Amino acid sequence: MPSKTLLLCAGIGLLIVGVLISGGLLATRGTHLTLDGSIRKTRTAGLSATRSVIVLDFRATNPADYPFVVKTVEVEITLADGRRAIGQFIPEVDAKLLFPALPALGEKLVPSIATGEKIAKKQTVERMAAASFEAPESDIAARKGVVLRLRDADGPVAELR
Repeated sequence: MPSKTLLLCAGIGLLIVGVLISGGLLATRGTHLTLDGSIRKTRTAGLSATRSVIVLDFRATNPADYPFVVKTVEVEITLADGRRAIGQFIPEVDAKLLFPALPALGEKLVPSIATGEKIAKKQTVERMAAASFEAPESDIAARKGVVLRLRDADGPVAELR
């Protein structure tokens, strides 16, 4: 049976280690680079019998103490049969032409997210992302899910649903 002094010293040692670990986690909480947010509105339209477009309006917040620099934008959908498809990203210059050509999409509410765009620390932005898919509009409209993936220039990936 260990002595009371040994148990007391071990307890104090564990308490000190716990405080140090908690302090370290607290001090580095702003260094985890990610985006919090969600897709707020989804719109679809057919470009042809075999090609469609999806437009995602989203809000994203950067809770980190460092800017999130968008390197790539990816839109992935899960079709009704369970297959996944990744669309071809449509940049802002083309999105401006897309809305007048496809009245079914409605109005263009916010600017498109752009590669190279910086979302400053603690900043919230409202943007849109558009992507085209090799699928009829009915398949895109009947999808099971959609994920918007934004990759930071340093590697972290944020997924908005």
